[in-house]
Amino acid sequence: MTSSHFNAPIQARMYAKTLHKVIWVVAVVASMGLLAPPLFFVAAKKRVVSMAVPVIYAVIIYGSAMAATVLGNPKNWEGGVLTITMIVAAVHAAILDTDWKPGR
Repeated sequence: MTSSHFNAPIQARMYAKTLHKVIWVVAVVASMGLLAPPLFFVAAKKRVVSMAVPVIYAVIIYGSAMAATVLGNPKNWEGGVLTITMIVAAVHAAILDTDWKPGR
């Protein structure tokens, strides 16, 4: 049995213009991924992604920063986690509207 969420149409466009996409991707990269959760929260409110996506990004990004503060960061593992998450978030932000078609 498949969920109706897999084939559900996108409710709204995430980006109105290409410039908006560029601004969001640059903001995610420039903030080292710290602005990824708000971007994906907006996407979730527009029903482009599931509400779990911003929660997962927030847990990974903010959780790793807090854990590094509490546990210490002797081998700079936090930088690696944030870098990988930033790259994944930037690519994810860039491909959000790729399957959107007018009239859906």
